[in-house]
Amino acid sequence: MPKPTILFRADGNSQIGLGHVVRSLALAEMLLPDFICIFAIQEPKEALARQITDSGCHIEILPFTSDYLREAKQLGQQFGPTAHAVVLDGYQFPAAYQTSLRRYFKTVCLDDIHAIHFVADAIINPAGAVPEKNYLKENYTHLYAGPEYALLRAPFLAAARQIRSISNSSRFFLNLGGADPHNDTLRLLEQLISQPGVAQIETVVGSAYPFLTDLKDFAAQNPSVRVHRQLSAEDMCRLMQTCDAAILPPSTVAYEWCSVGGPLFLYRTAANQKNLEQFLLQHQLAFSYADLAATLPELTNNTKLAQDQLQKQRTYFDGKSSNRLRKIFHSLIYPDLLFLRKAQPSDLMLLFDWINEPAVRQFSLNPAPVPLAMHTSWYQHKLTDKNCFIFIAELRGVPAGMIRFDLSNQEAIISYLLAEEYRGKGLGVLLLQKGLQSFRMATTRFKTISALVQQHNIASVRAFEKAGFTAAPDPDRPLSGILKFTLPA
Repeated sequence: MPKPTILFRADGNSQIGLGHVVRSLALAEMLLPDFICIFAIQEPKEALARQITDSGCHIEILPFTSDYLREAKQLGQQFGPTAHAVVLDGYQFPAAYQTSLRRYFKTVCLDDIHAIHFVADAIINPAGAVPEKNYLKENYTHLYAGPEYALLRAPFLAAARQIRSISNSSRFFLNLGGADPHNDTLRLLEQLISQPGVAQIETVVGSAYPFLTDLKDFAAQNPSVRVHRQLSAEDMCRLMQTCDAAILPPSTVAYEWCSVGGPLFLYRTAANQKNLEQFLLQHQLAFSYADLAATLPELTNNTKLAQDQLQKQRTYFDGKSSNRLRKIFHSLIYPDLLFLRKAQPSDLMLLFDWINEPAVRQFSLNPAPVPLAMHTSWYQHKLTDKNCFIFIAELRGVPAGMIRFDLSNQEAIISYLLAEEYRGKGLGVLLLQKGLQSFRMATTRFKTISALVQQHNIASVRAFEKAGFTAAPDPDRPLSGILKFTLPA
């Protein structure tokens, strides 16, 4: 099946920094297994453009403009026929911009300051548990807030699932963003080299950092300082894992460090970081940089303090945010792409292959393989049975699954399956919902709808629960581990 397309709109340079692009790129990398991702960005520097394309995303270079409403109209006209959703990351995309694009796409905003009116379909704000009342938004706009939606690149998702221990806090990781237009990096280094307990400072700057010559000169005179520029996600993660503590702004990079784990000191470099800073400090996931001198001796002498902070970080960063974020986009995009049709005689071999797939047999009430002759006889009978309704689900025209309703004594019994390549995308509940719609349009000769599901078939159990069914042990086989899900007509 051709992958659906998501358009990303974010800008980054030495004046505004690279934060919006970096976190959008992290989201895009999470979505790439299921979607084509295109970055629309105004006049990026060559290094930034290469970073985008190296990630596997396509790039659409836009001319510089401050007429954003005109830009939105042009983007809609250009990508409306091919893209299915747009992600906006930046403060230059107000409600009018969002409204213009919603005519063409499902619209998602990445946000961290809740400062404008949102008309998008969804808002993703990883910056702590933000109350919904803080947002001026439409009733249909879904808010996904908190670190469970952390926009992390693959190496950091993996790091969050690894075991880590901290022995001391003498090797520091320092990064103040990709641009650092005020050169806070050098100012903090001047303070840190004389700080007792700081033995080594691994300093990372981005491609937009404009003071590289001065920084290298400083490092040449101070052996405890090492400079790294424009690291890949893999190299950044590996370097973090060699360090004991970090000094970072309360931004995406702080979440990346929390995924690696260890003492974190926050140094705010922009007003939009205030909410995340407050969240990290209140939940004891970080210390303030202002408390470095007082805290460092305690960290050095008490490794339990460092381990306690690491364990708190682990409770918030489990390395599974990519799964949650993909489900958001599945739920937005797939309903418009999945259609059901009546099964035809030509579907015989399609269903034969599906029902004999090992995972399908594993969760079937009768796990034995089905011979072709038996299947052929059964299928031909079902197609002519007025009490049987079989629908084939197609995603963008490609068969993706099947749902069947068998009527008996005014009870409709459901059986459904998804083709292997379409599992794990949240399609189970969507197939049930669309199947119920099609079935109710086809007949009213029923009072209840039910299904029998093995209780260890977690995906199906959750799908039926989300579709509004209630579960109880099968009354005919109460000790079998089979659940009976029911739904009134």
